[in-house]
Amino acid sequence: MKLISTISSGFAYSNTWPAKSELNAIFPENKVIFLTKKAARYLPALAVLTAGIQLKLLGPDFLMQIVAMMLLLVSMPLQGWYWLGVRANTALPPALINWANEIREQIQKMGNAEALPGIPKSYLDLARLLQQAYRQLDNSVMRRWF
Repeated sequence: MKLISTISSGFAYSNTWPAKSELNAIFPENKVIFLTKKAARYLPALAVLTAGIQLKLLGPDFLMQIVAMMLLLVSMPLQGWYWLGVRANTALPPALINWANEIREQIQKMGNAEALPGIPKSYLDLARLLQQAYRQLDNSVMRRWF
């Protein structure tokens, strides 16, 4: 059950994280989310295609190896969502907590404090705060931190 909850929280985290290019230098999330979404889209079809080709060339004697290869290809997006789920529940280091508090203060200064999340303690909380900051603050204000 913990595995399934971690994967589902990783999927939710991938949908919450703001896909902004200026975050690429600091966080690996954009790259992992991009690759996980591409893998979820294309790897199942690639698994079926390569299994068909291997079955045609090698015959039914290699069926177990072909099925193992298919399972490996199909499970790759799950591995990405698992990593994201673990990352979403990881506690923030003190430097990132201070940075997130600066962002919260900036949102409050702009007078946009409705539904402002609390002090971020995990990467999921940081993702929610960054998403709200990108929606409510000017791009010039956001670029100041990067």
